[in-house]
Amino acid sequence: METIEIKVGKSSTISLPSLATAGYLWIFEVDRKGIVSVSEDRSTSTSNPLKAGESLPEKFLIKALQPGTVKVVFSQKRSWEQNKSAVAILIFTIIVS
Repeated sequence: METIEIKVGKSSTISLPSLATAGYLWIFEVDRKGIVSVSEDRSTSTSNPLKAGESLPEKFLIKALQPGTVKVVFSQKRSWEQNKSAVAILIFTIIVS
């Protein structure tokens, strides 16, 4: 578990390793509403060409809305495999002050 501290009105980006070429995407759940907003950051930039089968990291923008503490759970899954467990789970504690 990783902890990230953000001031109200500021934001932070989380970069997660990708397996998109194998069909796996990160999905997220926030345990408390109204403290932060989480959105996928679709900006892509790389100075080096990707190798065959390589994916860019998936990025998520965390914006601090009001003071409090939340947990954001990221699960890496294939969307069509509803009954299978995630291949990876990462948990972040976000402290907003």
